[in-house]
Amino acid sequence: MTTRARWAAAILALFAFRLFFGLSSSFFGEDETQIFLIGFRYYATGAWPYFGPDVVWTRSEIPGALQGLLVGIPLRIWPAPESAYLLINLLSFAAIAALCWYIAARLPQLPRWLVWGWMMTIPWTLQFSTHILNPDYVLPAAIAFYIGFFEAVPALRLGRVPLPLAFALMGAAVGWVAQVHMSYPLLAPYVAVALLTASRRPSRIAINVAALAAGALATGVFLIPTWLHYGVFRGLGGTQANLQPHVVSPAVALSTLARFFSFASLEVNRFIATDEGKRLVFFERRLWLLPFAVPVIVAGLIQPFWMLREWFRTAAPFREWRAIRWLVAGTVLWVYACYWFVMEPAQSHAFYVVAPIALIFAGYCWTFIDSPGWRRAAAALMAINIVFQIGLIRGHADRALYHDRAVVAAAVRARQPEMLAHRRPFAIDAGPAALHDPTRPYDALRDLQLSNPVCTIGRDDVILWTFGIANTNPRVAYRDVLYGTTYGLSDQRHEFIREVWQPGDAKSIEVNDDFARGASCTGATLRILGAEALLPIR
Repeated sequence: MTTRARWAAAILALFAFRLFFGLSSSFFGEDETQIFLIGFRYYATGAWPYFGPDVVWTRSEIPGALQGLLVGIPLRIWPAPESAYLLINLLSFAAIAALCWYIAARLPQLPRWLVWGWMMTIPWTLQFSTHILNPDYVLPAAIAFYIGFFEAVPALRLGRVPLPLAFALMGAAVGWVAQVHMSYPLLAPYVAVALLTASRRPSRIAINVAALAAGALATGVFLIPTWLHYGVFRGLGGTQANLQPHVVSPAVALSTLARFFSFASLEVNRFIATDEGKRLVFFERRLWLLPFAVPVIVAGLIQPFWMLREWFRTAAPFREWRAIRWLVAGTVLWVYACYWFVMEPAQSHAFYVVAPIALIFAGYCWTFIDSPGWRRAAAALMAINIVFQIGLIRGHADRALYHDRAVVAAAVRARQPEMLAHRRPFAIDAGPAALHDPTRPYDALRDLQLSNPVCTIGRDDVILWTFGIANTNPRVAYRDVLYGTTYGLSDQRHEFIREVWQPGDAKSIEVNDDFARGASCTGATLRILGAEALLPIR
């Protein structure tokens, strides 16, 4: 087999792995379902999607049609649930491939297999660019933006992208991100730096500004119908409520630094489960995965500290090293400063848009330790990580599309969003927020029958409940059952069960109610608090 054929086979294998990962990721989670519904409604009804993702913190919506079109147009081409997954994987794979090409051009001493293998399989580029969630749509645009930024700034420029195209990429990325995620203001200072440093000649500045505007218009054009229909102020979707100045602890700057470096590392803890109790039970039931999990978790903890140490390196064989170090420091401080003005608490995905800087910086760090021994270690670690990621995603199969694909496929065939879910009540012009059909009376507390609830506390001090739920309504389906538990006088907990019950369905359920923390099963109660009513698929 020729070298070209081997590379083609490897690239196809990487794409297949990422597509498999995305299809095996969460679909029935609330956020994923809501993103799918935005595009699904456009496909099913033809109604223009004036607004995109919800901002739950402030009950607002991001303006613009792009998010809805990115889900809805694939459904029009191929009316199957997998079509939207295919598009996001094509977009993200092409973008990461472009980033790998760019890193390899900047750092030709690095082995191509390391750059491609690492960037395509690390947790952040798998978890947030392969399935239907709005941060997944950020990475393709972010990569285009920072390739343009690096090529626009003289201290960083490599000369692989013409200057007007670099500014057009930046503009297009801003217009894109502005319609899928609230992190787009983070890009503003980079645009300013690029414009101020690229050239001082008036004619060249005019060309750069025109290219930037043309790029912004190419993707931002989908904002125009929203502003024409609702006006500029109402057309903001209420997102201006996210501006709430307040004091933020300096400790957040340190956590932001760690999270920034983790974008390029094997950080997996946050992706295993939402809390320590669930993580513990996850591994207790998959002991075979521990030999793969331990080296990945350890490497994910060590790498950010190693990258921080490399940041202090002053001597390097790269003329741009000093500029890159200041770019990293400035980015972390800028993200921290922005938290002083927004309501949302500090979270990694909130500034995922700057992840390409961390990925490029990681490439420079690799050059400082590159050796045959380290290459072998990196290859082994990548292989272990891939096995772990496959085990991890299979362990979460109960959240995936294929856990109940029949519901999604039936809804798509019937062009009926109410078979799948409803948009959040505060969503603007998004259709009914609940099932309203006088021929289908329902009452979740009456229709959903709870049976045989059993509470146990294991050796790990984690509370597990097992019980049955049956849907006795012959004409209404239910999803997202909200249950509540009570321990003693004051310990009350609740969570959703991301399942769908068709009429007559009866399912056995097990839920992890986190650590007991002194709670006892004696006298503990579990009850159903509510559920979302749907049209049945049959």
